[in-house]
Amino acid sequence: MARLILLILIAIGAWYLWQKIKSSSPQERRKQIFMASIAGVAAIVVVLAITGRLHWVGAALVLILPVLGRLLSQLSRYLPWLMPLFEKYSNRRPNPGATQHPPPHNTEGPPLSEHEARRILGVDADAGRDEIISAHRKLIQKLHPDRGGNDYLASRINAAKELLLSILG
Repeated sequence: MARLILLILIAIGAWYLWQKIKSSSPQERRKQIFMASIAGVAAIVVVLAITGRLHWVGAALVLILPVLGRLLSQLSRYLPWLMPLFEKYSNRRPNPGATQHPPPHNTEGPPLSEHEARRILGVDADAGRDEIISAHRKLIQKLHPDRGGNDYLASRINAAKELLLSILG
């Protein structure tokens, strides 16, 4: 009985919406149809979410998207008059498949002197190879970008270690 009442309410709402759209001007009609479509899709999504069936829709969309891409390319081959429309649309919007990488930034900084390298690693002038490597390891564990540090500090620590080890020979 509840389903019948719900169906009757939906039918009355659809009839009212149809009468409102039919009596409006052509420009308003497009807007109203668009808004009604969005409201209908939203209502369907809410009902599917409440009933626990929304995950099936997501899985179906994931399966359908590649097929739609191939279908559109085939469609443009068989209906060449659609090609200018696709080109116009694709030129207007950025390519969603293209990833935009930020420009590489310089993490090197100014060249290090031996004194600065020793200060960065916190080692004395008479520090040996093992002490330099140990100091580098402790600092890089704290300041590595994967552990909350930043690229600049990690590159300076690495440069200091390389400089001091190259001086030691």
